[in-house]
Amino acid sequence: PGVLAAISGVVTAHGADVADARASLLSGHVGLLLVVEAPDDLDVGVVRRDLAQVAADLGIEVMAIDPLSASTPRSDGPDATLVVTVTGIDHPGIVHSVTHQLARNRINVCDLQARRIKDVGDPAALYAMMLEVAPPPGITPQQIEDLLRPVAGERELEISVAPLDD
Repeated sequence: PGVLAAISGVVTAHGADVADARASLLSGHVGLLLVVEAPDDLDVGVVRRDLAQVAADLGIEVMAIDPLSASTPRSDGPDATLVVTVTGIDHPGIVHSVTHQLARNRINVCDLQARRIKDVGDPAALYAMMLEVAPPPGITPQQIEDLLRPVAGERELEISVAPLDD
């Protein structure tokens, strides 16, 4: 407890603001991504030092902090309209094979959640993944299911596509 409070405290102490954030508990570890808006005169070195101290105090690791410029590419693409659900026995390559096929067909992944699930008494771990996607105009859920069918067969996965509930 307190990881988000400590990190956002450093951000706030330096006059910056959390503009966008995503945090999740991943296999028992906190995963955190922040987009921070900061004053032009922010000393990134001092922020890195302060975050390193917080990380040491909490026993966590801060992976990266890099300034983004106004020229940094942004994705202002369409919002997700469909949800792709993937389930199957866990094995390496599930995320890659599904997302690669989507990317090849210009379908943008806007959000992805995945988890390994162990059933009591079953030595095989199940894998469940949900992706919110934004296809190009005119692409239907059935067309996406059709293009993912080879991946499903090759990887022994169940894949379905449905409209995203608002």
